[in-house]
Amino acid sequence: MENTIKIYATGTAQNLGKAIAAQIRLPLHATHIEKFSDGELFVKFNESIRGQIVFLITKINMPYENFFELLMTIDAARRSSAKEVILVIPYLPHSRQERRDGQRTAISSRMVADMIQLMGADRLITLDLHTNAIEGFYKIPVDPLSSLRLFLKHIQQSKIQNLCLCSPDFGGIKRIKQFKKNLEAEMVVINKEKLKANTVASMEIIGDVKGKNVIIIDDLVDTAGTLCKAADLLMEHGALSVKAYCTHGVLSGAALDNLSQSKIDKLIISDTVLEAVDHPKIEILSCATVLATAIENIISNKSLSQL
Repeated sequence: MENTIKIYATGTAQNLGKAIAAQIRLPLHATHIEKFSDGELFVKFNESIRGQIVFLITKINMPYENFFELLMTIDAARRSSAKEVILVIPYLPHSRQERRDGQRTAISSRMVADMIQLMGADRLITLDLHTNAIEGFYKIPVDPLSSLRLFLKHIQQSKIQNLCLCSPDFGGIKRIKQFKKNLEAEMVVINKEKLKANTVASMEIIGDVKGKNVIIIDDLVDTAGTLCKAADLLMEHGALSVKAYCTHGVLSGAALDNLSQSKIDKLIISDTVLEAVDHPKIEILSCATVLATAIENIISNKSLSQL
């Protein structure tokens, strides 16, 4: 296996790359990345990858320089005669722009897909797509893994009594039902009306949370404004406590301040975006095991359906 498989990580994903490589017992190889004085990037593979299956682990969250580094690395691998280039991108940016929101707008999620494929990627492994429709933008195989096992184990170890699962919107009900199959818990959903991105006009709870310890489950938390508003509303309706499990912790803008001022007890995220956050209410779980298992299954031609 070591003679045909090589694991690489871009500059933003070195720690995650090391964790994944350690779990599948393969070395993490290095690329040479250089930035010129004008900000222009230069990417080079340090050794031959001719005929190799290259797994490229990367984080392409903001700034866009990270995404361009990925595109250059894919192109360098293709021009170096790699047999196959398989991307491991835990969080796909622009996933919230998978359709036109009114007239004269772009579908930037499709643009990301087009650029990745144009450079020559053969396969994509990612975690918790914002919407399944994004998979249809790709002609290459896409493996959208789930954080179910990662978060479920943490919830079960917490041994929370009077548990109630909460979906922050109707789109997340399917995700909540997967957790409910493995937990003794009731379920509620929040109906919200958005005026624009990161801004909620109104919000109401469908279901009873009085006397319950509520867990909100979502795929992404950005400014945390909506999440904190939901947590406060749940507490106002009699919830004993509120925690949230969100796969992708973008945490931009006033996110940390919002969490500090909210009644939410804890926010648990994975390290798909951030690897460390200095905040008493935030806990980070590593997604390395989930991604490493997926890589091992691909190498050995096993199914990924249970991931």
